[in-house]
Amino acid sequence: MNPETEAVRSAVLQAWRDTLEAEPASDDENFFEAGGNSILAVALQRRLAKALGHAVPLRQIHDNPTVSGLLGIGSANLPSGPQQDTDESAALNLYCLPYAGSSARMYAHWDDILPAAVTVKPLELPGRGARWSEPALDQMPRLLEDLADAMGEARHTPYALFGHSFGGVLAFELARHLAERGFPAPQRLIVSACPAPHEATPLETTHDLSDEEFTDRLRKLRGTPEELLENQELMELYLPTLRADYMILDHYQAPGFALLKCPISVFYGADDHDVPRAAAGEWASYSNGTFAAEEIAGDHFFLRDSEEELLTKLALLLGCGSVEHK
Repeated sequence: MNPETEAVRSAVLQAWRDTLEAEPASDDENFFEAGGNSILAVALQRRLAKALGHAVPLRQIHDNPTVSGLLGIGSANLPSGPQQDTDESAALNLYCLPYAGSSARMYAHWDDILPAAVTVKPLELPGRGARWSEPALDQMPRLLEDLADAMGEARHTPYALFGHSFGGVLAFELARHLAERGFPAPQRLIVSACPAPHEATPLETTHDLSDEEFTDRLRKLRGTPEELLENQELMELYLPTLRADYMILDHYQAPGFALLKCPISVFYGADDHDVPRAAAGEWASYSNGTFAAEEIAGDHFFLRDSEEELLTKLALLLGCGSVEHK
């Protein structure tokens, strides 16, 4: 397989994985028999178009719903010879980390909203989403190693890091860990609803509460869907993953002196009592580049309630154009 065809196959496989959260059983597995439907086919179409740099008719996906078939679609549009790259291929990867107990899958649809110059790459933690069957990691060093292993592309492609709440702490520590491993610095660290590292460790521990107390604490924090909290059987399965995140956060120790070699930007909620404007400003002491803090309407979870405002400002911050409003 020549390099161009291999690149198309990689793009097809990644689009398949991101859409179905699973590997195809073979190159001949049918997308729709593997769990796809019309709505997911549209999502696959958008991902393929963005990855391949050209439109992919939905009819062709319906007529060729296998990796082999999709590979034929992509390869048929490969340039016949050397030419100047004039499409809007991705210029920057945005790696996104979720808040405690959540799946990075929550960011997947951002790829359809943010400009084509940005490729959104949710960093899934073990124990959730497509990695549900893997045991959750409750030690920061092991988790950072795991995440860094999924970021090989960052060695040669410009990237930025984004994290919300607990994900902001992970993004900060991941930036430090990548530097130790010889990665280039991110173009920018972007944290959302997250206190500065020296203020991030909770005053009260959560991971060691009884199941009942733990569930009550999660309900008060409002980050865990109520339908999950009310389903005892599901909670029994998911509690180890939730506790693992809070184990890391409860034992987190901020570095005494840690300047990042990149700009830092912070989004904070206008009505967020956990991370008000003053607390967001504390991040300035961790950057040897520029620093900016921007207010978003809403409370600690403006990520959900004011998504359009957040993504509009995020696109401007990354200098990649305007979002596609739905």
